[in-house]
Amino acid sequence: MKKIFNWLFVLCASAALTACLGDNYQQPDAAVYGVVTDAETGEPIPQDIGGEGSQIEMIELNINYPNPDTRRLNFKTDGSYRDNNFFKGNYRVQFNLANFVPGTVTLSSKDSQITEETKTEVVDEETGATKEVTYKVIHLDGDTEMNISAMPWCRVTVKDIHFDEAKQRVFAQFEVEATTSDAVKEVGLFCSASPHVSFSINDYGAKATSAVAVNRKLTEPTLFTIKMPLEVFQDSDSGKDYYVRAGAHTSATDARWNYAPAVKIHIDMKPVETKPLGMRWDLFDKKYEAYWLECKHKSVDQLYFDDKDFKSGDGSFVAVSGPVVDEPFRFTSYIMSGVNKPITPAFDITSIPEEGCHMLLTLYVSDASKFNYDEQSQIELNSSADYDLEELAWTFGQFRLRNGWQTLDLSMPTAASRIGEFDRKRIKWFRFYHKDYIGNVTVKFDEIRFYYKTMIEACDSEAGWVSAGPITLDESDCQEGEGSISTVNGADGIRLQKTWGGEYLPTTIEGGHFQFWLYVSDASAFNGVNNQVEIGSGGKADVNELNWTLPTLTEGWNKVDLKLEDARSVGGEFNPKAMNWFRIYSGASGAAGSVTVKVDRLRFYKEGVDMKLADFEN
Repeated sequence: MKKIFNWLFVLCASAALTACLGDNYQQPDAAVYGVVTDAETGEPIPQDIGGEGSQIEMIELNINYPNPDTRRLNFKTDGSYRDNNFFKGNYRVQFNLANFVPGTVTLSSKDSQITEETKTEVVDEETGATKEVTYKVIHLDGDTEMNISAMPWCRVTVKDIHFDEAKQRVFAQFEVEATTSDAVKEVGLFCSASPHVSFSINDYGAKATSAVAVNRKLTEPTLFTIKMPLEVFQDSDSGKDYYVRAGAHTSATDARWNYAPAVKIHIDMKPVETKPLGMRWDLFDKKYEAYWLECKHKSVDQLYFDDKDFKSGDGSFVAVSGPVVDEPFRFTSYIMSGVNKPITPAFDITSIPEEGCHMLLTLYVSDASKFNYDEQSQIELNSSADYDLEELAWTFGQFRLRNGWQTLDLSMPTAASRIGEFDRKRIKWFRFYHKDYIGNVTVKFDEIRFYYKTMIEACDSEAGWVSAGPITLDESDCQEGEGSISTVNGADGIRLQKTWGGEYLPTTIEGGHFQFWLYVSDASAFNGVNNQVEIGSGGKADVNELNWTLPTLTEGWNKVDLKLEDARSVGGEFNPKAMNWFRIYSGASGAAGSVTVKVDRLRFYKEGVDMKLADFEN
């Protein structure tokens, strides 16, 4: 008992001593707060509170450390800031990462005098070169207001942001004014359930349609339009309020995003009625329920038919991963005729040209983060009813799953081929295979379709297009889709081209056609003069190229249809599995900007194919 008493005494004494020592630490006794405003307009400069946010750097000068710590203060989205954890004293103030121009900063305070200090900084450690830098210094004596006036890199002004219910997308128009001679690198539109939405905090920033490359100097305020499709909110998030924010980013060193204030909108998504496409393989309908249960793999804890949550047919099959952590998650089916098997003919897709055949797989994933993307995780089809034989496979690294319902568009010509030749006349096997099992996950399988993908370029975005004149997306005058690519002639004629990473043409040269829409405001700029249409696999003109002289055009829209067999070959053999170049040009002379040219929907197709199986109808 005495030993216990002694230990209790020691512990209590230690705790008391620790408490006394803690009380001896000096507590912060000063604060700094304020707002950053536009030096010309006087309006607050909106900020990003995430990783792309501006920072104030405060370095304490009243301590004798050779390298005192730098305290970084972050802004709120409205441009204000506050930090209560300072000690009284002098602080050097500097801005290295900001969405306003550091050289234009002016500090003001009604509570304290702001002075300047000159410091020698080393700019080149090898040569020992130095420079004199002037810093602002402020004295904090209790709560200190320090306001910042500066020029933003860009001013972003919203003209209109709303949810377009008819087209199920967010429509935004905003004006960007650059305050320096630096090029504007990109503009963007960001959407989130958080009112702090920004480049760093958004539910849609990774989508290509939310950011548009500009890469040019803006000599005057310029209007931009972005239309953001919202399939990502399609099911679970419909009927909610969201915040949308427009922004712009210059190419200046260390510049951060500039923004307009966020706009609150209400999104009511309607179910998207998809057009039945191609040939449906009814592998996941009710009639196969008993068969699926028979094929259940030990990695699947639950397998059942769901007639409540599905996209087509009469239901979907649901697979819930099980507790077997050392087994890959497998959802497998094979279709055969024989004892204890459904009397089902193998599926035949030979009516779809092999070069352009795609598989659409509709599935639901409860948690996409549970799926790794190594080469052993894949989706498989084969004609042998056994794995790795006569098989086509797509690894998870070729696509990205997301939470909820989605449709994967898988190119069969570019799939990996396993042992033996895949027989397109008798597809028997489907498998969803994931090697690295990570926790519980639910996957629902609803539909497989095969279709003929003919379209190479929708012309619904300016990305990748180059011209002798300025390029715009004309959404008011197009033949199909959301817009057409519009340009005007330069001083030496018309040059309009598009590059890709490499496209697999959905046809062979024999029997193949190249088709696109072409608008010309002045047909004489093409008729009777040197003109040409080119496609190539060499990445530039006159290398591995096919080209044609354009047929006679009329003013307005023309549907151009060219036989691949009629093309001239230049600079080596054209590779139809790696097309990466398209160009249309004319050498017609005339004042720059006097001829308008537009293109829409570039397609390749094969003669004699039933176009009801394709992604368009003639």
